[in-house]
Amino acid sequence: MKKPASKSQSAKNAALKSAARSSRDAPVRQRARRLPAAERKALILQEAALFFSENGFAASTRDLADRLGVRQALLYKYFSSKEALIEAVFDAAFADAWFAKWAEILSQKDVSLEARLRAFYSNYADDPEDPDHLRLRLYLRGALDGWPVTARIEPRQSRKFVLPLVAEMRQEEGLPDFTARKLMKGERELVLSLHGAVIFHSIRAHVYKSAVAADHEAVAGLYIDVFLRGARAGLRAMHEGKAPAGLTAAAGG
Repeated sequence: MKKPASKSQSAKNAALKSAARSSRDAPVRQRARRLPAAERKALILQEAALFFSENGFAASTRDLADRLGVRQALLYKYFSSKEALIEAVFDAAFADAWFAKWAEILSQKDVSLEARLRAFYSNYADDPEDPDHLRLRLYLRGALDGWPVTARIEPRQSRKFVLPLVAEMRQEEGLPDFTARKLMKGERELVLSLHGAVIFHSIRAHVYKSAVAADHEAVAGLYIDVFLRGARAGLRAMHEGKAPAGLTAAAGG
């Protein structure tokens, strides 16, 4: 006759059966379909941008791989490290072509400055090519997590936006050009006061989820109108020595 199982053995058998049932019932990770290498790399970058914007850059690449339905090792086939992957995400999000698109709008001298600024800002912060506002969230996440995003973006922002705008306002007011007087710190802050106002409206809407005026174009137009009314007077004050020395010092680029 078969010896009855002990209580401890019965408990062990029950646990094994329960584990087996759990294993059968657990959701199976959906494996990603095979793709050509270039498509797979592009897909990883696209999903990584969304993943890090939602979870921060400390998030695990294992979790990213699960989200993609691939093994973690596959990520490192295309990117040598997590840091390399993050750098590639930033390169894709803030490519030179993206800056050039906006610079082209501002360079159309046959259109008034006000009209160009309205065209620029009606789409810049709420870019129709970026409906998920990934760039905005990546920029904020990157800065908070210690990634040098400002060092990556600000030099191009200065070349493509700040310097051309100040140069044009100087010309309109009959003030010296940059060969005679370098960009002043106050001039840079003047232009970035407009830029910051428009961007902050988007942050309030898409990051804070605050109740804001829904018509972004109208809000941007309001900021531009206020800016243009005061910017020229502020510019003249700096060039005429009527502004604090901290504002008239050279900006250094």
